Amino acid sequence: MVGMLKLAILGFLRDHPLHGYDLKSRIAALTGHVKPIADGTLYPAIKRLETAGLLTRRSAPGKIAAPRHMLQLTQDGIDYLRKLLREPGETFITDENRWFVLLAFLRHLENPAEQAIVLRRRLTFLSEPTPLFFDVHGRPMAVDDFADAFRQGLLTIAHAANTAEYTWLNTTIGELDRHSGR
Repeated sequence: MVGMLKLAILGFLRDHPLHGYDLKSRIAALTGHVKPIADGTLYPAIKRLETAGLLTRRSAPGKIAAPRHMLQLTQDGIDYLRKLLREPGETFITDENRWFVLLAFLRHLENPAEQAIVLRRRLTFLSEPTPLFFDVHGRPMAVDDFADAFRQGLLTIAHAANTAEYTWLNTTIGELDRHSGR
């Protein structure tokens, strides 16, 4: 979760400066279905990024009374975000939740050729068969192997999602290659 949180903080602050509560709300909207973000996790992460020189904090008038601390990326923060996007760890490619966080901010990697490289890594991962269930002999099981409507549903939904993503990736990589002159 720490890698996802760091990427989400940097990505949302690259969009524009935010105060902590707004940042927390945006992260919760993006990743809340996975694990809600607690103040005891978010604010120490912000402090670590600030200490590392990746973001700054400034006071701004509050909407009602007290001033708020607005968070903004530094140039080092922007550069670090680009590095994370350009060179995501393997789990950001293979784990669906991390992939979605990466994908939410991949536009901040402004070079179409570099964006396409990341998408190709995901496409390669999706191209490798990854069965969810195996029979007693260790052979992968298909939808038709189950009388259980729930496992059939799980496999049907997973297959449809993978097919849609595979199609989107191929289309988008083609467009990025055209923009980068490939």
